[in-house]
Amino acid sequence: MRVGVDASVLAGTPTGVARYLSALIEHLPTSLKRKDALELFTDRPLPSGIATTVLRWPLPGGDPAWRQFRLGAHLVRRRVDVLFCPFYTIPLVARVPTVVVIHDVSFAAHPEWFSAKSRVAFALAGPSARKARRVVTVSEFSAGEIARHLGVRRERIDVIPPGLDPSWRRPVEATERRAAREWLGFAGPYALHLGAVTARRNLDLVVRAFSRVTIEARLVVVGPSVPPAPDVDDLAREGGIADRVIRRAWAPEPILRGLLGEAAALVYLSEYEGFGLPVLEALAVGTPVLALRRASLPEVLGDVAAWVETDDPREIGAQLEGLMRGGRIAVRLARDGPGRAARFDPDVAAERTWRVVLDAAH
Repeated sequence: MRVGVDASVLAGTPTGVARYLSALIEHLPTSLKRKDALELFTDRPLPSGIATTVLRWPLPGGDPAWRQFRLGAHLVRRRVDVLFCPFYTIPLVARVPTVVVIHDVSFAAHPEWFSAKSRVAFALAGPSARKARRVVTVSEFSAGEIARHLGVRRERIDVIPPGLDPSWRRPVEATERRAAREWLGFAGPYALHLGAVTARRNLDLVVRAFSRVTIEARLVVVGPSVPPAPDVDDLAREGGIADRVIRRAWAPEPILRGLLGEAAALVYLSEYEGFGLPVLEALAVGTPVLALRRASLPEVLGDVAAWVETDDPREIGAQLEGLMRGGRIAVRLARDGPGRAARFDPDVAAERTWRVVLDAAH
């Protein structure tokens, strides 16, 4: 059995999907640990030095064009028994059984949240999901949305929540906390928003709510801005709190645990998430989470969250301040978070996912 993997997401800046695929590869079941069982395809060598089949693509079109034309053509000449594609699309010309991961379908449910360029990039997700032998997704919410918006029969969709790397289960060390503080350049309490700044994540509401927080603290927003998302710096200036907002486009992987562990609260007011990895990581390190009760977040957080049921920034600001002051709710969430996070086992996630891939080969 030879399993091909579209590993192009591992070749660029680390993203949530890259971390998802890295965890699946790291926790391979025994049946796939043989040297010739797995072949990773990328468009450039991986920085980690992992052995891959590099398929260069010097022409325009970026990752989508590489997948359809370069990877697709390669698989016509050199077959694998099954191909695993972790990022929404498959090479449609490839005549091999495929398994595709569709993390969410916000691009179909809410196209107004996406630029024209992004909508084009996701245009082949529907045909890919319908052609693939199996579709894997990360939550029951996403499974229903895939069936509804992409026209995939529910029985062809496997719901497999991602596992959390074991490194997140150990206490955050003092050295990690110091490194995060040095990177941040701020020693006081802060509320954290972690993840790409997109239209669906309500950063305007986050900023307006934080402007009602009366304690001396900062709002730290970490993640790239994805148009047509609002500009966080502009929102902060309009709200009169420009000096209280710290904006960073990216956080290096080695300081993530410290950054989350030092936060007084993670605020995550997203309208639409397929899963929401930052909230799970916050649970793991005992950081209280303030979340909008929408989409998949109740599946991930259960009752270990302070839930937002309103769009009133005054009420949300009061909830956030209560968490940041370390009140009774914050203490409970910090206590119960690691146990909730431990339910998401990476070995179980990998075993279930690769079993679907191997079954698809037959």
